[in-house]
Amino acid sequence: MNARERLNKVGTRFQCSPAVKADESVPSLKGRLMLRGYESGELVYSYDSPNVIVNTASILIARLLKDCSEPSGGISYLAVGTGDPAWDIQDPPAPTTSQTALEGELDRKAISSANTNFVDPDTGDPVGDATPTNIVDYAVTFSESEAVGAIVEMGLVGGDATDATDTGTLVNYRTFPVINKTNSMTLSVIFRITA
Repeated sequence: MNARERLNKVGTRFQCSPAVKADESVPSLKGRLMLRGYESGELVYSYDSPNVIVNTASILIARLLKDCSEPSGGISYLAVGTGDPAWDIQDPPAPTTSQTALEGELDRKAISSANTNFVDPDTGDPVGDATPTNIVDYAVTFSESEAVGAIVEMGLVGGDATDATDTGTLVNYRTFPVINKTNSMTLSVIFRITA
């Protein structure tokens, strides 16, 4: 048997072998939204729910993995909105993965590195930047004078995002029954992303 015949025989064995199966599951991104509203230091509103990682998040991740020069950053803003005027604000539509922007963006706030923390997966406690984990919290507080209105939607935005509304790439999104944010209320938000 010459070399070509041996190579063909080896090729035939590979074609007939069963497909290789992976035993481990591939992790996927998950999100969680934690809201707390305060008036005069008293808790007046609390909401905690999973949120939806939208399809455009994978585009931002791919851009960052490519070479980290375009865009120059990941998640940089938290945006809040009033939703579509046709919505029932007590029961807005459920969020979907196809969402690419807020329906009625009201305000957005930059997320500083001081308000971004890795989280211990066992305890849920922030660990700062010293010990990277697969969980990151993005925390923002809107003061009394910020984001005043009927808020029913929220999301994290990154990539080419600026202070201007509707800019950047939406990463995750959540709708919820209305928070009537007054000018005497502070609203604390934590978006948690688990990879």
